[in-house]
Amino acid sequence: MVTSLQDQSVLDHFRDYYTSLDPDALFVPDLQKREFGFMPRERREMIRHMAFRDLGALKSYLISLPPSHVYSSTALYERPSAPDMNSKGWLGSEIVFEFDADHMREFKGDALAKSGILTEEAWNAIKKRTVELIDDFLIQDFGISSSEIKITFSGNRGFHVRVRRQEFLGLDQEARRRLVSYLNASDLDVNGLQNLLGKAKKRSLEVVLSQPGWMSKIRRQMKEKNCSLQEAVDALALDVDENVALDLHRLIRHPSSLHAGTGLVVKPVALESLSSFMPYQDALVQSSTELRVNMIDLLPSGQFRVGDLEVSKTLAGRVIRVQRSVGIFLILKGLARPAVRVP
Repeated sequence: MVTSLQDQSVLDHFRDYYTSLDPDALFVPDLQKREFGFMPRERREMIRHMAFRDLGALKSYLISLPPSHVYSSTALYERPSAPDMNSKGWLGSEIVFEFDADHMREFKGDALAKSGILTEEAWNAIKKRTVELIDDFLIQDFGISSSEIKITFSGNRGFHVRVRRQEFLGLDQEARRRLVSYLNASDLDVNGLQNLLGKAKKRSLEVVLSQPGWMSKIRRQMKEKNCSLQEAVDALALDVDENVALDLHRLIRHPSSLHAGTGLVVKPVALESLSSFMPYQDALVQSSTELRVNMIDLLPSGQFRVGDLEVSKTLAGRVIRVQRSVGIFLILKGLARPAVRVP
């Protein structure tokens, strides 16, 4: 159970952020057609089936809330505030791909990542996968324009990639399942392809591997890495979360809201800026306010940087002064608590 001092520190952080926020930062297309949901930090039940007429009304509601996770639907509805799905009048859904450290093979067994904290090296691995999805698959294989793709830092351990192409809105779950299977190579017959290549003569082999899509990707990977076909497929297959991409009624974190488990901004990121984007720097709420925190003894193994602070076990038990958003991150991650000032 958090202390009242912790509650007040977090509440001040959220209220000040939303009060000063330009409502235009909360913009998403067709705002009035989207369902909203809210999960207060200390509750397990979501408040949902809500809708807002404009950005000003949404901002006012966010200011009035206790610190909460804020979600909006990837689906568009005729009646987004209707109390059940059958009466909402579904008009279509964006396709969302999620890269989260919790579901990626690179982080299996990584204790620091499991705790919800990522090093710069880990962030680079996630960003690499995100760029591969967009450049090598969505744009190259499916002809989707970069202007139809929106990237958002999730506020915690990954990124959301939203495809807003008009023709994709009406795809049913089966079509979306086939799309995810293609990205993850789960339906690729590696043994059959291996047999085909084994029987092919050199000239026909070049023809097979020059075909667009997976064939050309495999050819490039085998040539650049001098690896086997299976190794090439394993390296290129994406870890796209099927459950997220298939859900026609998905609620996803709303852009420019605050993540209630980190205090970081759910920040839109341009594709050309993704490689240099560092969440623990660029998604912090900028403020001149400082916070005194007491670092607890149960710091995770490993070292990472948030803002200007290098976090490691050497800080355990110390009282330090940090930028408020850094302190809120540490408090919400269970790494610190507000320091009580002695009279």
